[in-house]
Amino acid sequence: MARSGTHRAAFVATTGGHLVQMALMAPTLEPERHEDALWITHRSPQSESMLTGRLVHYVPMVDARDWRAVLRRTPSALAALRRHAVDRVYSTGAAVSLAALPLAPLVGARADYYECIARTSGPSVTGRVLEWLPWVGRYTHYAALAGPRWRFDRGLFESFTVAGAAPEPRVARVFVTLGTARPWGFRRLVERVLEIVPPEAEVVWQTGATDVSGLGVDGLDVIPDSRFQAEIDRADVVVSHAGCGTFLRCLEAGKVPVLVPRRAAHGEHVDDHQEQIALAAAERGLAVVREADELTLDDLLLAAGQRTAQLV
Repeated sequence: MARSGTHRAAFVATTGGHLVQMALMAPTLEPERHEDALWITHRSPQSESMLTGRLVHYVPMVDARDWRAVLRRTPSALAALRRHAVDRVYSTGAAVSLAALPLAPLVGARADYYECIARTSGPSVTGRVLEWLPWVGRYTHYAALAGPRWRFDRGLFESFTVAGAAPEPRVARVFVTLGTARPWGFRRLVERVLEIVPPEAEVVWQTGATDVSGLGVDGLDVIPDSRFQAEIDRADVVVSHAGCGTFLRCLEAGKVPVLVPRRAAHGEHVDDHQEQIALAAAERGLAVVREADELTLDDLLLAAGQRTAQLV
């Protein structure tokens, strides 16, 4: 609990890319209070590693569009906000936002929602729900989407630029990461990578919910955050589903990743929103973007030969 007479900020995010985005934004949103803030998220190896030493309130997973789960998690989230004297709560999604933001004023907290960076053409379902609540501040990462219901405050993309070429690109070590969202797999990408990587290459697989039976892949469901970042740093190239978390982590590490969007038509996600962040990244030269069935070894070499830099 916060000391008598003091207040905290709170950050709310689903594990995966939403949590990575929230962690990147927290120091800017609350320069003086982010280290003592309350975090509300789901328990996973990623969150336990990322938030070591932080004040965390874990709630069970809230899956996409599971409105009953939102209602079940709301009392716990509000109780945590009240117990820790939170006066400002921020969220980057996804559905867990709806357990904390709509009723935050009841515990004396102002609520702000920052849409996921992957939403380049319009708000998510969570964002559209929050449009009906005038007391929740709503922010987009893209100036073109600003209007009566959405404000443009900051764009994470604008923090990075292509810095030049890497000497003698190679594909000796590959990190393939498919994210942690359930229940969607991405077997097409696994099969394609197996077809194109050199036989002598060392491949580290983070496969999430993907069924890799019969492929001879030693896949890890999830990887703790510290090791995840280490694998990005060690890899010659990162091949990833087009999730915002891995993408941002690669940019921080100076890597241009290969992003492959999941497709709803193949049962790989609830919709095709990953195409949005993939196209936005490709337009800025910050990623090599390909469809799973079109990926080649040359694409991996192209990404391995480029570097990014973070702007001050």
